[in-house]
Amino acid sequence: MRLAALAGLYVAVVLSAQIGANKIVVLPWTHLQAPGGVYSIGVALALVQLAHHTGGTRREGALNAQLLIGLGFAGSALLAGYVALVVHSHPAFPGQPFDRAVGSTWRIVLASLGAFAVSETVDNLVGAPLRGRVHDGVRVVVSSLASAPLDSVVFLVAAFGTSGLDFFDGQLVGKLASSVVLGIPLVVLGRRFLPAAGGNIVAT
Repeated sequence: MRLAALAGLYVAVVLSAQIGANKIVVLPWTHLQAPGGVYSIGVALALVQLAHHTGGTRREGALNAQLLIGLGFAGSALLAGYVALVVHSHPAFPGQPFDRAVGSTWRIVLASLGAFAVSETVDNLVGAPLRGRVHDGVRVVVSSLASAPLDSVVFLVAAFGTSGLDFFDGQLVGKLASSVVLGIPLVVLGRRFLPAAGGNIVAT
């Protein structure tokens, strides 16, 4: 039940990020620009890290976390297909703004699929060995430092072409900030609801 709840939340957060990424925003207190989905990264990362605590061993926890990533991948693919279907459907009324509002979501989703497949797997591989060995806050920061630059490059280039690298600084800063401001508190708080599976950690 705990894993199912985390999986549902993770897919919802990932799909929200896909929609939000259609708008380039200015990050608060900075002049940096980034796709709007950057705010969701800290929450998504925290949910993946919490999935590590739903298994009795590090291996089981890593597999559960990888399952979340796979579900996010599948959900994103379904979103891309559905958006493409609606975009190419004949509108009942002329001038409907759907194309302009979210019509490019399929491109954002496809870019995210590649970025998630690479960076979240790296994040998972880094986070799993650290489970139970360091504080959860440290694990979130280390995982973010390992995955955020790679994710940013893959996503920005795939979604916007090489010109997307103009948003690299904002994307990277936004991801790291959301991981610290949102991710760490969520992991620490979420651990209160995962004591049974995360209490005794076995290395295998």
